[in-house]
Amino acid sequence: MPTTTKMTLDEFLQRPDDDEPALEYVCGEVFQKPMPTRHHSKIQMFLAAMLYQFLGGTGLGEVLPEFRVIFGPPGRQRAYVPDLAYVSNERITGEPYLYTAPDLAIEILSPGQNIARLLDKAQFYLLNGARLVWVIDPEAATIAVLVPGAESRTLAAGDTLDGGELLPGFSVAVDDIFAQIRV
Repeated sequence: MPTTTKMTLDEFLQRPDDDEPALEYVCGEVFQKPMPTRHHSKIQMFLAAMLYQFLGGTGLGEVLPEFRVIFGPPGRQRAYVPDLAYVSNERITGEPYLYTAPDLAIEILSPGQNIARLLDKAQFYLLNGARLVWVIDPEAATIAVLVPGAESRTLAAGDTLDGGELLPGFSVAVDDIFAQIRV
């Protein structure tokens, strides 16, 4: 839900960071992320575990669930909390938040989520430094794979999700991802 008054990014960042679900900041307004469902959470945990295991063997970076990222052009920065973020070692700092786009942002649709806002978020990621975005739709059992400057791909049953050039060697069957919600 948007705030009733505009606020600056600095004002937003001064707020306590204990809201559940997390708050995001876009163009002076604050929005609360949708409450995740069981299906959302199971997919998030499965992918976090898969990426954590993969990254442990590569030393490329970290996978972080619900980690605040603050980025964008000066004066138009946004603060998002992707469901999962992969951050390469080159982008990791000692700061409590990431002040750049994640290398990979993973967003999992929740029932009733504002699709226009989610698509705007995905485009903002791509236009401001993210190298890869996965938008996962548990209801449709599809994954949109978005890369800057390229046509999006939609994966479904029988396909394999991979890390492309960003995470060479990472792959998981789409069927395995959505099997998590059939249990």
